[in-house]
Amino acid sequence: MFVSLCSSLGQDSTLSGTSSRSCKFHPPYLARNADWTIPRFQVIEKESAIQTSLHFLPLVVMGAATNAATGFLVNKVSASTLVSVSLIISAVSPLLFAILSPHWTYWAAAFPAMCLSPIASDVLFTVSNLVITSSFPDKTQALAGGVFNTVSQLGNSIGLAATAMLASGVTASSKATGTGSQDSLLDGYRAAFWMCFAAGVGSCVISVAGLRKTGKVGLKRE
Repeated sequence: MFVSLCSSLGQDSTLSGTSSRSCKFHPPYLARNADWTIPRFQVIEKESAIQTSLHFLPLVVMGAATNAATGFLVNKVSASTLVSVSLIISAVSPLLFAILSPHWTYWAAAFPAMCLSPIASDVLFTVSNLVITSSFPDKTQALAGGVFNTVSQLGNSIGLAATAMLASGVTASSKATGTGSQDSLLDGYRAAFWMCFAAGVGSCVISVAGLRKTGKVGLKRE
């Protein structure tokens, strides 16, 4: 359960900025999709769908590279180190989006934020599955893995809904002219990213405290 909590918090902090699809801010819609990065590009920066899609290419490259690196390091580095380092790295992503100005170029902050975003979620998924399944006998490992994935998805859903509620509330109470103005929308998006950053830092602290005695995972059993 502890590992599932770390995973759901960490994945929420890194994925809530890059999930699903949206073209226009609308509180009930975002409460279902909890998507912050795509509407930020399209609504705030007025970019086309093709331009926005191209901005997401670093996630594909970094995601593939992270999975390959995790497979190589998982039995050489302790689980606590892998998880905590990846969470610290990916926590920078929502932080950059939170302070990002619409006047900045894509390469100034959005590009590095996109590159760092998938690292923690990919590392967490691999390490957490190994920790969970290795804690149970062979005959119940599949069940343990299924429960872990269910709890992780539940945690993601709750976290995404919470960020959507926060963004909607901040947008509605923004002092900017009109709830639908770009400034008020940007205030809501920034609040969501700050919450993602806080979730990343919190999950890092929990991981360091709870996984300090876990050691290496993925070792071959004799």
